[in-house]
Amino acid sequence: MKKKFNPFLFFIFLLPFLSCQTKMETESDMQKRIDNESVKAKEAIIQNNLQIEKWYKAKQIDSILNYMANDIIQFPPNNKPLIGKDSVRNNWNQLFQFGAVDFSLQTQDVKANGPLAIEWGKYTLTFTPADKSPIPAFSDNGNYLVYWKKINNEWKAVWDAPVSSMPLPSK
Repeated sequence: MKKKFNPFLFFIFLLPFLSCQTKMETESDMQKRIDNESVKAKEAIIQNNLQIEKWYKAKQIDSILNYMANDIIQFPPNNKPLIGKDSVRNNWNQLFQFGAVDFSLQTQDVKANGPLAIEWGKYTLTFTPADKSPIPAFSDNGNYLVYWKKINNEWKAVWDAPVSSMPLPSK
């Protein structure tokens, strides 16, 4: 009696052999890959930040939003989170109508793994009011963390969390 060839059984038999052919990434290899990805991400993020600084100075919020994911969340100091691009746009447009914003972003470090990166940096912010502005001049500085995601091969900010170093006003 002749047995029929069963492709399903053949595949089940072959699967363990094929799975053994996949090389596992060693811890050392993984660290080298992450270090390399981090260097590349840091270079790109520094370039993004240079453009973002220019767009803040020019009051071009829509240009700034190009560097943010659609589901961006900004965590402004002493305020509720800004969720989504419309919320970010409305918040910054309010400030822009009353004066000029000068931002300085200094990337300190970036850790990347695949399409995700975390940036730690330092910032300074100066607001110069226009005539009859209800908002007085102010300055702020501190540290920030930004969670970046590579979307369509571009780094976009997903979460942006500045942490002010300024002391709280005394009573």
